[in-house]
Amino acid sequence: MAVQGPGPGWTRWTAPSLLAVPCLLVAAGCGSGPATPSRETPLPPLPSVTTTLAPTTTRVPFYDVQQGDNLQGIADKLGIAMADLAAANGITDPNKIQAGQRLTVPPAAPPPAATTTAAP
Repeated sequence: MAVQGPGPGWTRWTAPSLLAVPCLLVAAGCGSGPATPSRETPLPPLPSVTTTLAPTTTRVPFYDVQQGDNLQGIADKLGIAMADLAAANGITDPNKIQAGQRLTVPPAAPPPAATTTAAP
């Protein structure tokens, strides 16, 4: 059923003004303007950024003993002497550590100063 309009032969499907509007909108969308990127459009290069992190000399202050750990292995992992690790934790028998025990990690000894000798 067609809707009757203001004049003879007019329906909402044949009204010239209603048919022209969608055509104009479609035509306007096809015009010039900024190109949209596609997969073939190369992207501009990204600026290069170099980040330099300062070296840190801090150590983990604690170590939690795991099942199967021994004092020498822990000391080797941490890069310290076993005697220093035992002394920092009051351990007299290195075989008496338990899983779950928290060990204090002593600070690293400073590297030895370079010595120079004068030529005779």
